Amino acid sequence: MSRELRYICPRCGASYTIKEYEEDHFCKKCGSFLRRENMNVPMVIEKVMEKSELVRKFFPYREFRPYQLQAIDFAFNIITKGKIGLLSSPCGTGKSISVLTAFFIAKELDDSVGKLLALTRTKNQLEIYCRELKKIKEHSDINFVASIFKSKKEMCPHFRENPKFKDVSYRDFLQYCKDLKDGSFGETCEYYDETYRGWKPSWRAYNLIKKIKKIGPLLPDEVYKLSRDEGLCPYEVTKILARYADVIIGNYNYILMEPVRKSILGRAGIKLKDVNCVFDEAHSLPYYAAGILSDELSSTSIRRAIREVEQFSLDDYGVLEALLNVLIKLGKQTFEIFGCDAEHVIDGNEVVSPLLRRIGTNVERLIEIVSELSELGEIVRYKRAEAGKNPVSYLSRCASFLLNWITSTSASYVRYIKVEFDKNKRRRVKMGIRCLDPALAAKVINKLRSTILMSGTLWHMNYYMDVLGIERSRCETIELPNPFPKENRLILVDKAVTTKFEKRSEIQWKLIASHLEKIIEQVDGRVAVYFPSYEIMQKVAAYTKFNSPLLIEERNTKITDVFNFLKSSEKCVIFGVARGKISEGVDMSIGGKSMLSAVIIVGLPYPKKTEIQEALLKYFKEKFGNKALEYANDIPCLNALAQSAGRLLRSPEDKGIIVIMDRRTVGKFKFKLPKEWRKELKAHIKIEKILDKIENFNNNQLKNPKI
Repeated sequence: MSRELRYICPRCGASYTIKEYEEDHFCKKCGSFLRRENMNVPMVIEKVMEKSELVRKFFPYREFRPYQLQAIDFAFNIITKGKIGLLSSPCGTGKSISVLTAFFIAKELDDSVGKLLALTRTKNQLEIYCRELKKIKEHSDINFVASIFKSKKEMCPHFRENPKFKDVSYRDFLQYCKDLKDGSFGETCEYYDETYRGWKPSWRAYNLIKKIKKIGPLLPDEVYKLSRDEGLCPYEVTKILARYADVIIGNYNYILMEPVRKSILGRAGIKLKDVNCVFDEAHSLPYYAAGILSDELSSTSIRRAIREVEQFSLDDYGVLEALLNVLIKLGKQTFEIFGCDAEHVIDGNEVVSPLLRRIGTNVERLIEIVSELSELGEIVRYKRAEAGKNPVSYLSRCASFLLNWITSTSASYVRYIKVEFDKNKRRRVKMGIRCLDPALAAKVINKLRSTILMSGTLWHMNYYMDVLGIERSRCETIELPNPFPKENRLILVDKAVTTKFEKRSEIQWKLIASHLEKIIEQVDGRVAVYFPSYEIMQKVAAYTKFNSPLLIEERNTKITDVFNFLKSSEKCVIFGVARGKISEGVDMSIGGKSMLSAVIIVGLPYPKKTEIQEALLKYFKEKFGNKALEYANDIPCLNALAQSAGRLLRSPEDKGIIVIMDRRTVGKFKFKLPKEWRKELKAHIKIEKILDKIENFNNNQLKNPKI
């Protein structure tokens, strides 16, 4: 029989009686590690207590969330020791303010600690850091400088105030901005010219920087207004401010993309070895890092480039027409075998060889021609801008892509052909380059002074170390428990259904639809349902009928549409796709509280079996051996499931139900889940049992109406 031991909290004095075998020895009030009576305080708590005055100085809230002190202490140690830290802590536990607090403590103790670069993936995350910095400023009354970046396009007065820029792609905007600054259009950017005198900031820019340093930190829109009123470029003002900043906030590209890195950090004179970096929502980092090195070109873009050549009387040496013919032929072959939306992996020479035959030249001459086309594309851009039209050039776009296709020969990339329907339901062909190795972009992390990768679902940390190419010798990890009451969450598994490929059928779709209808009716609230793919979602949707409003995600669905739909009804249903924009990119909450009553995950969202996925598995086998299948299939599936489920509970007050509709969940896959999930899982094959569990859960909850 286990003994009951007395524990006390060294911070708040709370006392507990805990059975000897129990593991969670943390204070429920302040999150500190408990200690046995008459025993020494653990070293980690001693360190926290030594820094307690500084924690209180910079931490702007009256109370700590559970385990938040451990997150602060972990981040402090990573920064001061120059390590790479992986921090997994559930959503709603205050990770952003924890790392900011830790940085300011470290800087207070050692001013040579460097700068903090906080990188986010979405605007919502960026705004969270902005708000937390403002609260630290108000609370501590300390002087610090923050440089907070939105995209260059969003901070450009030309873009925001000129209708002709409405439909300009970001790629075309960046080239137009460069050409305008260089005077390539015969005129220059008045905002840029007023910001600099030669290569130095102008006196007006210096005065504005001085003002911002005094009153900051400011949101990007606040910097925009001040800069615009002074006739200065808001983006360049933010870049100048970065030279003086203690904290810089931007997106992943500021570290992962070398040109952006040089433009922001290099221009500010900031060396990588002096940067402490935080990647927020780091579970998405492998996918993002590979994505920035990938690219696609469509038959539509090539046709538009051909029209540009004809309109402006240019000579493209017949390259574009030949490229279009080759692409259409490959597209027909791909469509006949694979249909739509399937990437067919090909050898790069399957495009280059017939292209060379059609125009009668060799590779060396083709590269010269493509370089010439790129220059002609800039002439098109100039003439369009001169005529008051969008400063875009499809010729330039085609040239840069084709050059990349010809010269990127590394085994870390695959090339593919895909056929899809455009918004007018017409078929178009795409040729693409897909990077298989996130480490090509992410290995720069090893050059930083310190790095913290953090997420609510950073569960399998070896995966991130390996796939991102991180130096293991510098890594430290921590996985904090879910601090929310267990009774706030019900996790159910419907064992009667599955989306396993071999079991897919009309009978299965009808059964899933029937169970969905019954579960959603029993939940009585807002419900988000996530599917492994658009195809499965559409098949199931064809058999469903709800009494509540339904929104089905499409490829052009906007996050604002989803948010407004949820606000419009207290009982409604959303159908989305795991790994889609509404499973990760949208915060379905108001005032920090979730609007959802339940999340249902239909099937396990494994990556689709495609030729690209097979190429990734083969590449990972060569690089990671027997870990390949786990890294290519299992963990991406687990992350997609976790992120979909993560839309549900956003604060300690939230309560809700997670239903996973796939019998495979309680097989081998179960042991991939965190320990707390495995403990809470309740699996049933009869839908009546699931409905009873939901009813009991609802009856046991305190009345706390949703927003």
